[in-house]
Amino acid sequence: MLAHGVRPNRHTFPSLLKAAAGGDAASSPSSGRAIHAQAVRRGLLLDDFTNCSLVNFYARVGDLGSARALFESMVDGNVISWTSLINGYARNGDFHEAIDLFRRWIMQKDAPLRPNEAMLVSVLSACANLGHHRALFRGLEIHGFIVRNEAPLTGFLGTALIDMYSKHGRLGYCTEVFQATREKEVCTWNAMISALSRNGRAASALQLFDAMTASGLRPNHVTFVAVLTACAMQKLVDEGLRWFESMSAEFRVVPLMEHYGCVVDLLGRAGFLKEAIEFIRRMPFEADASVWGALLGACKVHENVQLGDGVGMQLMELQPWHAGLYMVLRNIYTGAGRWDDAAGMKKALQNSGIKKPTGYSWIVSGNCV
Repeated sequence: MLAHGVRPNRHTFPSLLKAAAGGDAASSPSSGRAIHAQAVRRGLLLDDFTNCSLVNFYARVGDLGSARALFESMVDGNVISWTSLINGYARNGDFHEAIDLFRRWIMQKDAPLRPNEAMLVSVLSACANLGHHRALFRGLEIHGFIVRNEAPLTGFLGTALIDMYSKHGRLGYCTEVFQATREKEVCTWNAMISALSRNGRAASALQLFDAMTASGLRPNHVTFVAVLTACAMQKLVDEGLRWFESMSAEFRVVPLMEHYGCVVDLLGRAGFLKEAIEFIRRMPFEADASVWGALLGACKVHENVQLGDGVGMQLMELQPWHAGLYMVLRNIYTGAGRWDDAAGMKKALQNSGIKKPTGYSWIVSGNCV
């Protein structure tokens, strides 16, 4: 285009920036910065459309400093630019900042407050993934904002609320939101099935899955992770294996590594450790740390020290930096009375230089922690 002498305009750069931040093999952060330079040279930074695309580009590639700087020089930050920045912080794990930005947005006096589904979903995701006790309170505030502004409870917004309440253990709220969601998407059913499974209601999760398929919706990869997890918690080995086989045979869903890990967990929890090993050997690809980790956990529960030894060594090769792995192996040896091996594992952890994360907990009573 440039070689032919055609001048780019405000509609040119957003598409280029979206391609540069695409996350696939063809995307290029350096190309995005070069496109930014082109926009500066051609005087297009006064255009909100281009600016919003630049904020979104830098946020998606993890350069939050540049995204924030562009946002603060903008003459009039609109909902789209705020959404891009909030989503960028949430996607890059800075959940505190994502929530603070949203609170700053709703406290503006001059800007009209129009609820934006993408912004609300992003900030609710931050609340769901933030392990702090105040994250639930922030999520409740956002839910109240949704109600006060009469924002429609769409399938995606309902999904975000269910996921947030689920991760903070508020299953009753999950059920209320699920029932209030007008048009339930597959992701909405998935979130509710996962919420039930995660909070110890595996039988109810399987019943809801039956209701989902009966309604004519086709389950996807996420659905089967929730279903297989529920079967593992209930130790429903035959039912879990049947659903695993039906993934590709009936629903045309190709199992991923996560699904294989769920089956290993299913077999391991029920004590079928030999069958779990055979299942791993039949996998169409090499098992990753999540699969071996599920088997190691089963070895600990069922006190199979010999198998735990071999699985632990396999995991050591895949995740030599994982402090928790040393501790699990140490506990397995301690439970079997192998004190020298337990002491050796403790010494190996100390010599490795790996820092064990400090454990902590809190109890919330009213407004006090």
